[in-house]
Amino acid sequence: MASFPLLAFIFSILPLIIGMILGNLDEDMREFLGRGVDVLIPFFALAIGAGINLTNVLQAGLSGIVLGVLVVIVTGVVLFFLDRLTGGKGVAGVAASSTAGNAAAVPVAVAALYPAYQEIASLATLQVTAAVIVTAVLTPIVTAWVYKRVGNTT
Repeated sequence: MASFPLLAFIFSILPLIIGMILGNLDEDMREFLGRGVDVLIPFFALAIGAGINLTNVLQAGLSGIVLGVLVVIVTGVVLFFLDRLTGGKGVAGVAASSTAGNAAAVPVAVAALYPAYQEIASLATLQVTAAVIVTAVLTPIVTAWVYKRVGNTT
């Protein structure tokens, strides 16, 4: 029912797959590529931040802010314990407790497939956009707080 460009999907997943293969085959390659993460974070964070419209938080109102806070709390707690169950210290789980930027497109996509949701799609888009912004701010703060309490992720 819904479609997406197959090449865009392949080109976004292919580097991840190649990195997983290289990192698992060669410890030196894992160490070398792992250092690049710290260098890349400012670049992709700037790109993501430049595309965020802060007025959407105001337009969504309290419901969007509450949605963002609940995403961090609920998914943060669940992912914390799942990380602990799988041998981690919980930091990586909490770090994953944000709403991805492309999630704002979901309400419109759902409304396109199911017209009964057309009427509320714009409000839902604003709420999800607010949740993206709120979790983009809260997730690093909460992750740093958890990190200080449980230590390094390795």
